[in-house]
Amino acid sequence: MVDSGHQISSGRKADFKSSYRKLVDAELTRPPQAQIEAYARQVGIRLRVYARVVNGTGTVLSSAGNDATLHALVCEDVHAGVTGRIVRAAPWTEISPEVASGGEFTATLETPNLAGVNWQALHTVVLADYVPGGTAFDMLQAAVAGPADLSIDPGTTTLTVDANYPEDRSAPLRLRGPYVLSWTATPDAEWLAVTPGSAEIAVQPVVRIAAGRLAPGWQEGRVLVQATSDDGMSFSQTAAVRVFLGPRVLSLGSVTASPGATVTLPVELSALGDESSVSVSVAFDPAVLGSPSVSAGPDAGSAVLTVDESQAADGRIGIALVLPEGSTFEQGQARLLEVSFAVAPGAGSTAVPVRFDDRPATRRVTDAAGGALTATFADGTVTISATGVRPPRRHIGRTGT
Repeated sequence: MVDSGHQISSGRKADFKSSYRKLVDAELTRPPQAQIEAYARQVGIRLRVYARVVNGTGTVLSSAGNDATLHALVCEDVHAGVTGRIVRAAPWTEISPEVASGGEFTATLETPNLAGVNWQALHTVVLADYVPGGTAFDMLQAAVAGPADLSIDPGTTTLTVDANYPEDRSAPLRLRGPYVLSWTATPDAEWLAVTPGSAEIAVQPVVRIAAGRLAPGWQEGRVLVQATSDDGMSFSQTAAVRVFLGPRVLSLGSVTASPGATVTLPVELSALGDESSVSVSVAFDPAVLGSPSVSAGPDAGSAVLTVDESQAADGRIGIALVLPEGSTFEQGQARLLEVSFAVAPGAGSTAVPVRFDDRPATRRVTDAAGGALTATFADGTVTISATGVRPPRRHIGRTGT
């Protein structure tokens, strides 16, 4: 056990396993006192480890002040005695100069020559410790070192721009890799830029969209990120950026029905991905379309539906569909509502408009913060076809001769 100064159990133990478990369980409930990001790679017959530590202790860390130290434990999965692994190397370095709370410390550790090891079975754990008081060391945090590489998160960024109010958009990219890397980003579309264009990996890039250069609909660009280090590492990764330019539209469907039938009109939202609630009224001819009913559509998700039927006799109903706080509808075409009517049995062939209105509920689309969003509202139509509907004929047959 390494640096278990937070808790110590001494003396003979009838149940060593139980005592050890109590120490470990207590340690696991403690919040970490540092953040560690670590990577490792083989260099010849040595292992080189890159570590970045952020001090979260609330105090200054330093080798002179509290014996602050960074360790790398390099283990191999191999049967050794009664265990299934063995420590092959344990390079370390003092944390110096001092690191203030919230500050970071970076270091490169390297093992001696590791001849005869199975490199595929090696694992590296990086840990930081210090002496908070007295003589007992206390471990701040530990992390498993990943393979030295470059990663981009997210791999695909999707943004939308309202064509009615086109504004430039931006989104961050998260680069991860050994702290010694420096990167350069190259976009491949005229509407796409990255700032900064190059930096050390501690500096994160932001993709920026020039709305005035977008074409209507979907377009996709790519950002090539190339990273290198002075000690010979070289990586490249590509991130995709998808952008949609178009208006936000809430539309009522148009359908065909027969007299006496029940007809259902979909209410669909061409969502840009920031919409959290929809409020509308639907106006109709109550002499032709009766018994209105509203249900949530298949893309409404966890939204709560409220219907105001207080003016249904006059041909108007109010509808509100609200997602839980902080949630938004996914970008794309979403069938949010379904509005059904019973068509009057005696209706003739005609086109009946079904339109959005502002009574009893004002038409409105809002974002997660409750702010109003621009939207286009497209009305629908119920086309009634009475073709083939004929009154029964009276058949008169001859009698006698």
